[in-house]
Amino acid sequence: MVTTGAKMENAERNRASFPSRILLEKRIPLPLQYVLFGLFLCFGGWYAMRGALAQAVLFTDMPDIIRNIICNEVVAFLMGGIMPFLVYFIITRFTYRMMLAGGARSIADQAYVFRTFYGLGYLVYGAFSMLYFAVPMLELYGEVIVRFIIMTAAVSLYVVFECRHNLPKSGRAVALYSYGIMFSVIYLIYCIAELLVLIGG
Repeated sequence: MVTTGAKMENAERNRASFPSRILLEKRIPLPLQYVLFGLFLCFGGWYAMRGALAQAVLFTDMPDIIRNIICNEVVAFLMGGIMPFLVYFIITRFTYRMMLAGGARSIADQAYVFRTFYGLGYLVYGAFSMLYFAVPMLELYGEVIVRFIIMTAAVSLYVVFECRHNLPKSGRAVALYSYGIMFSVIYLIYCIAELLVLIGG
């Protein structure tokens, strides 16, 4: 026998748009989502990591073979996802549990949706960062301002999605607080730290 709550949830999902149903029903297999998430983070952090590794090689005395490995584009691509993932990890240690207190679904359900929005944000930023090859001066502003704007937009869309589909009205203030405060503060600190590194380099 289907409960009233289950009927209401099914009706809500049926009214949702096709992209929303993909997330609500987890139509993207979890292993595939993990792979795409990792690739998007690496792509978004690739350009910045190229510069960081180049500076590391420039100011250290190491054998040529090590220099060639460190300055390899594949290495830069793979390592480019480390900092975005660390920021993601730190943010979600706080926000997922705060969202549960606001009436959100399980942490696994939240993580599935958030990974999608966060990863897509880095995919968009990675595409934008390709402009740096043509106009290197853009990097100084893009690595801080543009990335912050794009990722804030991605996280804001996630909050809107949760408020619309997964959170009761009483929990929406919690979502706005947890992501509005926690994400903004932590991500802004990350962006400023990277700006100081860029200026110092």
